[in-house]
Amino acid sequence: MFQRKDKAESIRALFSAPLGMNDVAFVYLGNSGVILRTRQGTIAFDVADLLRAEDARALEGLDILLYTHDHTDHYSSREAIEILKVTDARIVAEPSVARDLRGKVPSERLTSAEPSKTYGVGDFEIKTIRGVHLGPIILYRVGVGEISIFHGGDSGYVPVKEYPSGLAFLPTGGPSPTASPGDAVKMAVDLKSKTAVAIHGSASQNRAFEKGVKDRVPGISAIIPEPYKAEKVTL
Repeated sequence: MFQRKDKAESIRALFSAPLGMNDVAFVYLGNSGVILRTRQGTIAFDVADLLRAEDARALEGLDILLYTHDHTDHYSSREAIEILKVTDARIVAEPSVARDLRGKVPSERLTSAEPSKTYGVGDFEIKTIRGVHLGPIILYRVGVGEISIFHGGDSGYVPVKEYPSGLAFLPTGGPSPTASPGDAVKMAVDLKSKTAVAIHGSASQNRAFEKGVKDRVPGISAIIPEPYKAEKVTL
């Protein structure tokens, strides 16, 4: 179990190394939670209750907080509200999440993300994709400069060839009823990713994904992330 101070220290480590124009630093929080930093800004996905206000204070700015859907291992209204109190972040969220936050956070800082749309937030271009899950889920392709990042929540396979992404965070399975190593590999093939990161799965599912993606995507770098360890990749 990570202590609060350890989490804050790992978040600070995101900012300890200089980044080139094509570098991305990230910290995996668990489940589908990810914080990542580029030279243009910092964004976070599906932080649920894994990133709290006291942790967010360790961030040197948070620009965008994205939510794929309203399940409790992906979204917590209390933490979202608290994070907005201590950062200047904008929230981009699947419509059921946005409805839950309406009236609780400033309207100008909340975007309801409909599928198959493109949204601009600062230097970031956010494309939305309808995923497959028990209930609605939105997947994201975020572009900034020459960098492209895909986040698959805990969706099953959907065709994503139209959204090539150098870095992909892909769900490998449990406790999701829809995600699987095979589906994650198929999305990595579609995305033509340079680096694929396993999220939202068991150790065995992550290993199956790592093997499958290396077999099917020549030259790909597959990462099974250690929670709260800062990583850096060049795209």
